[in-house]
Amino acid sequence: MIKNALFYSTQTGIISSWYDFAILITVFPVCHWGNTGHKGRWIGIGSFLMALGSFVCVLPHYMASPYRYDETQLNRSEHGQCTYRDDLVSDCSKHLSGSASYLNPYFLMFLLGQTLHGIGATPLFSIGTAYLDENVSQKASPVYLGKKIAIHSVVTSIGPVIGLFVGGFMLTIYTDFDRVDMSKVKLKDSSDPRWVGAWWLGFLGSAILAFITAFPILMFARELPEAKKHRLKDVNQVHAISQINDKDVILKGNLKYLPQAVWNILRNPTFVTTIVLGIFESIVINGFAAFMPKILEAILSTTPTKASYLSCQLFSAIVIFAAAAGVMLGGALIRQFNLQVSGMLKLIFVCHLIALILTPCFLIQCPSHDFIGINLNYDYQRIKGSTDNLHATCNANCYCTEKWNPVCHTGTGYTFYSACYAGCTNWVQNSSGTYWSNCACFDELISYASEIQYKDDRLQEGFCEKKCGYVQWIFLILLFLSVVASFATGIPSQQIMLRVVPFEQRTLGIGVHWTFLRLLGFIPGGVLFGMMIDTACVKWKEECGKRQSCLVYDSYRLSWTIMAVAIVCKLVSILGTILGYITYRPNDLDNNISVQTTDSRGPLSLTVNDDRPPDEMINSFDAGD
Repeated sequence: MIKNALFYSTQTGIISSWYDFAILITVFPVCHWGNTGHKGRWIGIGSFLMALGSFVCVLPHYMASPYRYDETQLNRSEHGQCTYRDDLVSDCSKHLSGSASYLNPYFLMFLLGQTLHGIGATPLFSIGTAYLDENVSQKASPVYLGKKIAIHSVVTSIGPVIGLFVGGFMLTIYTDFDRVDMSKVKLKDSSDPRWVGAWWLGFLGSAILAFITAFPILMFARELPEAKKHRLKDVNQVHAISQINDKDVILKGNLKYLPQAVWNILRNPTFVTTIVLGIFESIVINGFAAFMPKILEAILSTTPTKASYLSCQLFSAIVIFAAAAGVMLGGALIRQFNLQVSGMLKLIFVCHLIALILTPCFLIQCPSHDFIGINLNYDYQRIKGSTDNLHATCNANCYCTEKWNPVCHTGTGYTFYSACYAGCTNWVQNSSGTYWSNCACFDELISYASEIQYKDDRLQEGFCEKKCGYVQWIFLILLFLSVVASFATGIPSQQIMLRVVPFEQRTLGIGVHWTFLRLLGFIPGGVLFGMMIDTACVKWKEECGKRQSCLVYDSYRLSWTIMAVAIVCKLVSILGTILGYITYRPNDLDNNISVQTTDSRGPLSLTVNDDRPPDEMINSFDAGD
């Protein structure tokens, strides 16, 4: 859709982040009223809204005319070679109407769809988490609690990644397969740079699934039968500052009590620590999720098609297993060492430290692409900066246009902007593709690099791909380990968030947590990465002087930029974890009482593991003692 609607990377980032903006403006009302309402109905209605949002995102496909790809009829030539004729007529008025704009109706329609997605998802990930936590037993141990949330975290973590995997497959299907005669489409497959995949199929599938899922969710009871019994066994590890006695203030549905309840949560330094950790993790996660194909294309010096494959299939598989392994590892460590809040903060610190050490893996690069006239001149000299030199003496009389149709010389790995800019005058087409020969600019380039050996002087359509060997596998392995370490912090962070606030404020605590994550994490994350990627662009696609999308990136600059952002986020997370550990003060230390249950209606003798020194440990006791 980016190619079809001519969106900037920044606009793509805005669309990705708009979902989080919608959550931001609705999360407080939903959490405040949903906390005392029928949680199942709130979640079911949210599912209906998500289905409607996905349907809205499908509409641009049917509202727009079928995609018309450029058939490269340059200078009345069907194959874009140099014909030495200046008879091209360009009508810019046609291009200006479709150029990338923030008032583009399709751009606005995607924003509407993302708004409905965000509003609908708010009950699911705020009220839904609390609903799960209230109705499943902890059994007075972090073991079962860790398992419970581990299952939830694994599903919510790998769900979007599976979506990317399926989306990658759908992009191999032509976008208008349902509206045009495919026998008349001259594009061979997705390896053609003009190809646009069926981006809308994912939205259609999610609309159907969300609509069907809403019905059984609406049938859930307000409270499951065993919920009250489970709460009798919940261990209280509330931070001393957040421990309050006036529960009526929390339970009242009047919005005038909301600021007081929110302030009580924000006074909790350990809870604020989980917010900081979530913010900087979400910046990295959202940025990588939105732009991973471009990042992989630049770092691994591969073709856009293979980058999409690596991102949506191989990379998605890696992330699925890494995320699942990380989440389960976090739960297993909590189980193995019976960690409480202080211990989980230590675990988070170690995981972030490991991820920080592995972050420089983004500097592991394959040899960069050689784009003649963009980063390598026709005289075999490197071009510094973003100033391209497509025009040269060898193609001066070809009157080439800015149509992007790259051609490659496989023997040398050189990629030209088009056959016209390569100065090719002859072409031949067979079952294996289209080939150009008698290319003046290629001959000129070789004259400056006489040491290069090659057997065939023909150029073929498409990108050249650099051989990377084992380097790409080293990169993917280190990336896998980094993802494992990062996701291993998921369960500890979520458990700390739920444990250090009063039971009656858990839903509101989740809402506060989500608000800050969206406001300072996910929303700027996509936009930030989009802007960072755009700064590394060395060749833009332009139509009548208006910038469209980036065609070629400086892989070296892009890698350093991404690594710098990731390192800063990890360093802040480590600092926040240290501050959270220092400021954590369990409620029982202040009041000199044992660890109590959150719903203590009778004597309950528990032995709860504590990370503090033995002289500070307070043994649990029976109420009758």
